[in-house]
Amino acid sequence: MIKKVLGTIGSRLLSALVSLIIIIITSKQLGAEAMGTISLVILGITIVQMVNNFVGGSALIYLIPRFEVYKLFIPSYIWAFFTAIVCSYLLKILYLIPDGYFIHIFFLSLIQSLSSVNLNILLGKEKIKQFNIITTAQIILLIAVLIFMIFQQNNKNVYAYIIALYISYLFGLFLSMIAAFRLFHFSNLKNLKEVLYNILRFGTYVQIANIIQLFNYRFSYFLVENFIGRAALGIYSVGVQLSEGLWLTGKSMAIVQYSKISNTDDKEYAKKITLLFGKVSFLVTFFLLIILILIPHSFFSVIFGKDFSELPVVILSLSSGILFLSLSFSLSHYFSGIGKHYHNSISSSIGLVFTIALGYILIPQYKLVGAGITASTAYLSILVYQIFFFIKISGAKTKDIFLSVKDIQLFLYEFKNIFKKNNLKSS
Repeated sequence: MIKKVLGTIGSRLLSALVSLIIIIITSKQLGAEAMGTISLVILGITIVQMVNNFVGGSALIYLIPRFEVYKLFIPSYIWAFFTAIVCSYLLKILYLIPDGYFIHIFFLSLIQSLSSVNLNILLGKEKIKQFNIITTAQIILLIAVLIFMIFQQNNKNVYAYIIALYISYLFGLFLSMIAAFRLFHFSNLKNLKEVLYNILRFGTYVQIANIIQLFNYRFSYFLVENFIGRAALGIYSVGVQLSEGLWLTGKSMAIVQYSKISNTDDKEYAKKITLLFGKVSFLVTFFLLIILILIPHSFFSVIFGKDFSELPVVILSLSSGILFLSLSFSLSHYFSGIGKHYHNSISSSIGLVFTIALGYILIPQYKLVGAGITASTAYLSILVYQIFFFIKISGAKTKDIFLSVKDIQLFLYEFKNIFKKNNLKSS
């Protein structure tokens, strides 16, 4: 298990480094206003994909060990086409996407939704290595095309990023489709009604939580643009991306954790790895956050350009929230893994109430700092709810939430097992 975690962390680390380079290149070469437009395009794609994930999302990871793969695949692909058309059009008529980008958001969201179905199938079958290879290859291709467009073609506008997205998304879809199709074993379409019922049941719980959580993450984008402007949004979005990059360990562990818990009925095991992964994630995020905060302010202007001198203030205002969510990832995936997805919906709803209430008060008055404080407060409310119900459901004690010597010993034991296995293979 730890080997899979390390492989996922390695993959995510490489992806995070590439993402950081992408942020640096785009912010410095395209400017703050273009970054604001890009962030809205990405947000539009994400919203469409979130609706798609009612059927083809992470609920597949829970359902795949329980049903035949192709019976989950067919309705997921049909739903992806439907949601791409409907949701992209709704975003357009509601003026939630920049003018002139509707057709790109439609096609990009469709490609990414189909790819997401394939990747969730791989995770449901615990094909973590294939998942990591595909996602890493996709982002490496993204930066390669982006560098070519900006520096070779001298295409220094938003469309350079759009073209890079098309090529990397299509490449990811191609690889994931090949890997997923190898897991198919066609027989008949019996029990399809039961499969559809369970997809909608679990998918609805999961996606209501994810959509609400998305608005926790990104509703402030709309408020920042409305009250401060598109350039300010560009600065805030870069600060958010840098801060969220610290979730590398937590997200990597959560992927493996969810896959493991979904494939076991051992409640004690589920509790133990949730606690262990959550604590390790919190500690690693804390140390990385300290490093990020201590970076001199002048460094950000040099790296990202003079438009981004306010980045350190944004990062500092988001810092406590980043820590809260680093622990929250493990708890969220615990609830999903045991089939109690509704707890994530409730906790995300609580967070969204804080996001909306505080956002309209703090952002107009305190601007980017107000946006960061709003996010941090919302994340804290989510974590408090999750801890309370995790203790209630799992039987854990309050003291179990804190790191202990036993946790460190367990983690070291898992590491030793990896090295022992590697030594046996090499001998």
